[in-house]
Amino acid sequence: MRLHQVDIQAFLYDGYDWARTRKTIEDQVKLMRRRLAKIRQLLASGETQSPEMDQTSALLFNSVYIGLDGSAEDMEREELMAAIDGKLAEDFETASQSSWQSLPVAPSQPAAPKLTRIQSASRNKRLTRSRGPSIEFKLSGVDAEIDQYLPKESIASRTLVTVRDFEILDHIKTSTWRAFLTEMRSDSRGNVRESGSNMVRVELRDVKPIPGNPSVESRLRVGVRSTGAHILLF
Repeated sequence: MRLHQVDIQAFLYDGYDWARTRKTIEDQVKLMRRRLAKIRQLLASGETQSPEMDQTSALLFNSVYIGLDGSAEDMEREELMAAIDGKLAEDFETASQSSWQSLPVAPSQPAAPKLTRIQSASRNKRLTRSRGPSIEFKLSGVDAEIDQYLPKESIASRTLVTVRDFEILDHIKTSTWRAFLTEMRSDSRGNVRESGSNMVRVELRDVKPIPGNPSVESRLRVGVRSTGAHILLF
């Protein structure tokens, strides 16, 4: 199979496409609101010990955080009541996008994964896919050669892909830079990439190291040319 001069664009959007996912989030947010309201009622009546007080937050799909921002165990009674009042009184709307480029990192601790905070979904329209993409992948001038060889050959298959230009663009408004990956026009010495050369070259071979044995071994060779430098990974 042969591909010549193909341009590819892929987009990552914020939000949720599947109705089932949106319905699950909406139901869990409503359940959390009812739970917080009940905890508020128990606290107002003087109750300080209840199994429900340990369930003031939840993490959905390993990315959507709902409920109180802090742990109820670390709050005094009045502080917890104020936190619940503030949560229930919010105008339920997804918080504005945050850039992964500017996430705070605690000293001597690994960076935590970004969590999408959703206070409510009943009036939240941003559970659906965003109008514009957050991340864009652009591949220009893609050539590909995919070969499958006969069983008696020493090579089982070979795939060669070259890309003239490859970019990853960040469209998140709060990001500090737009191009996450792109060609360096020139380095500190003024070197530039040769005209018409490919930015990326990837070759994958499935070879048979033992003649007559059907077992294969994969060998990957990657070349990235950002300016005059050529990097090879084996």
